[in-house]
Amino acid sequence: PSFPSRWRCWPGWWNAVCKNGRSVEMTKTEFELLQYLIANRGAAVSARKLYEDVWHEKFLPSSANTVMVHILKLRKKLEDDPANPTLIRTVWGKGYQID
Repeated sequence: PSFPSRWRCWPGWWNAVCKNGRSVEMTKTEFELLQYLIANRGAAVSARKLYEDVWHEKFLPSSANTVMVHILKLRKKLEDDPANPTLIRTVWGKGYQID
């Protein structure tokens, strides 16, 4: 998947993401979550779909919180203003989306 122009990603290197020329450290799960959202760019992806496809586990009610926490961590690392995200958006009632 292609990343927004202000980022760089090297496939196969799960911790190799740069934002504005600076390396961004992230866990393998954070990177896989980001990569999944980018592969589905323009579509709202539900917490259930993210959890089952990224974590490869059955979705349980508590799984939504796991996804939310990881999205928050990504926003803190990648958004210019994590409190007002423009990159990883929440689509209420549907999920998360990258345009």
